[in-house]
Amino acid sequence: MKKLFPRKRLAMGFGVLGIALMGVDLMMTRNFFTHIGELMAASIICFVLAIVLDRTPKGAEKST
Repeated sequence: MKKLFPRKRLAMGFGVLGIALMGVDLMMTRNFFTHIGELMAASIICFVLAIVLDRTPKGAEKST
């Protein structure tokens, strides 16, 4: 299962999902300054997960 979903691929998926959720929020409210709280929170969580997954573990830096 490790080769099927590597960390970088999951990070990219969460990043794209966060952008898609922001787009849905923008299309539903039709205003850049007004947001739906649940969609905004979900997109921020997706971005945080993408950043955490994209980060290289400390042990992997020395072996490369």
